[in-house]
Amino acid sequence: MSLKGSLESINLADIMQLVSNSRQSGRFELTKEDGKKGFIIIKKGEITHAEVDNFIGEDAVFTLISWGQGEFAFVPGEFEAEVTISRSVTSLLMEAARRIDEWKLLRKKIGSIDAIPEFNEIDRKERRKISLSTLEWVVISKIDGKQSIVEISNSAGINIYDTSRIIFGMITSGLLKLKQ
Repeated sequence: MSLKGSLESINLADIMQLVSNSRQSGRFELTKEDGKKGFIIIKKGEITHAEVDNFIGEDAVFTLISWGQGEFAFVPGEFEAEVTISRSVTSLLMEAARRIDEWKLLRKKIGSIDAIPEFNEIDRKERRKISLSTLEWVVISKIDGKQSIVEISNSAGINIYDTSRIIFGMITSGLLKLKQ
């Protein structure tokens, strides 16, 4: 079963579910208008590997499913690649749907991923109350008042969804603000 289409006219998650349900093997090849490319490998209905930009595995799948524009082609056959995804297709697609819904809310709050975060002045007494996770430390270490959210995501090696979510949380807590 060879498939081709526009990501604007068909939901990638839906077509992936169709291929998965029919227990097909092959490779989804995706291309955005700006020339970015990515792919997802399916073996006997299970998603086993994906790559886009500097992301592999689940992060790549989530990134590719979030593309609303571009073209896709499903090329049937056996493709060799390391197994970077072990989650079931249903679980993966449900998580992708949840992220897309949350992403819409994040985009409304943050605006553009080209926005530049910077630190707020924090009262000395408040500094002792700040507790950050490892991922938050990675993101915060990249904030210099010059890099945009998307540049921070790329330099930290953390997908844009997680980077935006972390930055939004820090804005909400008053640690960061977006440059005007």
